[in-house]
Amino acid sequence: MSKLGAVVEAVEKHGSFVLEQVKRARSDEKFAQAVTERWNKVKAEIPIAKAPTGLPLPRLALPEIDEPGEIARYLFGDGLPGEFPYLNGAYREMYLEPLREIETGSYGNRKSPNGDSHNGAGRVSRAKIPERPARPPLQEEPTRLFSGLMLAEDTNKRFHFLSAHQRSKRLSTAFDGPTLYGIDSDADGVFGKIGEGGVAVDTVEDVVRLYDGFELGAPNFSASMTISGPAPIIMAMYIAAAKRRFGAKVVPNLRGTIQADIFKEVQAQNETIFPTEASLRFLCDMIEWTTANMPRWYPVSISGYHIGEAGSTPVQQAAYTLSNGFAYAEMLSARGVPIDQ
Repeated sequence: MSKLGAVVEAVEKHGSFVLEQVKRARSDEKFAQAVTERWNKVKAEIPIAKAPTGLPLPRLALPEIDEPGEIARYLFGDGLPGEFPYLNGAYREMYLEPLREIETGSYGNRKSPNGDSHNGAGRVSRAKIPERPARPPLQEEPTRLFSGLMLAEDTNKRFHFLSAHQRSKRLSTAFDGPTLYGIDSDADGVFGKIGEGGVAVDTVEDVVRLYDGFELGAPNFSASMTISGPAPIIMAMYIAAAKRRFGAKVVPNLRGTIQADIFKEVQAQNETIFPTEASLRFLCDMIEWTTANMPRWYPVSISGYHIGEAGSTPVQQAAYTLSNGFAYAEMLSARGVPIDQ
């Protein structure tokens, strides 16, 4: 069976398993009671946060259901944040964990009352209601603050506002259209697009201003950049900006990721600036260099959601995404780059 076929089979098996739990919740009174008690307990313990306007809002909005079968369908089929199959988020901390525990880093020190809620095949045990899984102590918030607007100093101000109360500084940078296409802001015909939907970056000085005030080599800092066509150029600018501020010794400590997914651009988003083969050589050059010199950096982020947004079915999206990843791995292996690095 192909790798994609195995994925499809696993999804279908899990769907059948969820239906079994729905039927069980409607026929087994004890199981129905346990499911309902778990649901009510979770709803009662959802933390309340305040919006910037002062409006109190629950940090997690759950469907208004009380029928045991539908509750089982949600718990086993969607899962709460941080629980298999992770449809509502991979991390519990963003939605369900008390803020005081996130701020102090104490979350994860307590054990799950049920222990592991999955068997070796990745399916939730029939004998247990999904419970909070045991997790290691929280090192940093599992969020990445996405922003990009106007000029570098404007986005920098926004970055500082968004991360002011974060123990870790995890920034995600959106670039404007001209930057995504490798076009300078003073080029003809782009004036109305400068800083629209992302930040305008033309020079190393822009990158210096963009991340001013952040310790780029600190263990609790990481930067993500959503850009593919000119990704190697932006990557070089980021390294140059970091060296300018902190010296050459900072380079091995730089942490983050850059999208740089050329196949995805060709297949879906079309933000390419070089012919495909040249773009792939350029990308592999960057990956080879960062692998050797920046061990904490992820030099490519293989994207699938753009392919879905371009009109593919979920199966097609998975197929393209996986095949893209395999192709990158094969190209880098041919260059002698260790894949496990």
